[in-house]
This record gives sequence, C-alpha cells and structure tokens, in this order.
Amino acid sequence: MSAKKQKTIVFVCTGNTCRSPMAEILLRERLKKLGLKGFSVCSAGLAVKDGDKINPLSKQALEENGITAEDFSSTALNDKILRDAFAIVCMTEKQREILMDMRWNALRKTGAEDIENNVRSFAEITGYEIIDPYGKDIECYRYVFGLLEAGMSALIEKLELAKYASVPKPRKPRASTTAKKRGRPKKTEKKENDKTK
Repeated sequence: MSAKKQKTIVFVCTGNTCRSPMAEILLRERLKKLGLKGFSVCSAGLAVKDGDKINPLSKQALEENGITAEDFSSTALNDKILRDAFAIVCMTEKQREILMDMRWNALRKTGAEDIENNVRSFAEITGYEIIDPYGKDIECYRYVFGLLEAGMSALIEKLELAKYASVPKPRKPRASTTAKKRGRPKKTEKKENDKTK
C-alpha cells in the first residue's frame, strides 16, 4: 500500500517533544504487534521550536520499557496535517477545542462544507487527560508513559482501526513449473543391468 493511501493518525501536544512522540512510538509498536497495516502514525505540536528533538526523559521512559526512540524531530502542526489526517488525537480537552477550530478553518479554505469531526482527546477516549511532564523528573515521565500505554487498546478500539486496517491479499498457490510426463517409465535401468551380466 502506498503512503498516499495510508490513513494517518496524528498525536498532538504542545511542543511535540514529550507526550506526543511517546504516543506516536507506542501506537506504531502496538499496531505492528497486532498486525494492523495501512496506517501512518506521526505527531506534531502547537508551539514547536525548530530543531527540537524528543525529550531525553521521554526517550528514557521508552527505552526502560524496551522501546527504542529512533531519530525524532519535532513537527509544527500545519493545515496539510489537519486536512489529511484520518484521526487527530490530542492530550487534553483544551487542546481538542483549539484543534477542532484549526481543522475547521483549514478545511474551509479548500471549500469543504461537510466537515466530519475527527479530532479526539485522550479524555474522550480513555476518561483521563495526559498531563504535561515538561520540567518534571523521570518519575513523572514514567507516569505519563504508563497512561499512554494503558490507553492504546481503548484508542485502537474507539478509532475502529481493526475495521480500517488494510488486509493483505491472499497469495495464489504457485503453479508447478515442472509438469509430470504421463506414460510408461523408460526401461533404461534394465538395459544397463543386462549389459553387466
């Protein structure tokens, strides 16, 4: 499946260094384990500084749980991301309100009239918000990791990702390239035996 046909799930937080990168990596890992294909998972921030990387404590919390945080650069949320996303998941209800307006404005610029709400918050999905651990100690980052990890199953269910996952086409059995010849077997062995007598 080409990248254009993939359904994009975007996690959004403030700076795209602490919460949303962890959520992105966790969902990608979970989808891989479940064999759910056809999705592109990314993250973005409402107030991003160019060149920012994943927070070292977010990276540590992931690595303590056996998850490698690959090279990561923060991304500023823009109209294209808002327009193209299959689902946008933010950390708090306040962010959800901001994002709903931003997405509505982004789609109105294209002339769209019937705008479906695909902006969700963790509170809506799981019943709890994801606090911002920025400036706090590793224990807070571990706590946030736990909240995010615990919410992944509910997120997959609420977004109906199993329903929208691409199903690989079954492979047709390969035809045998060596066709069996019909008829009597050759008597070469008997002739060779006769010669040796």
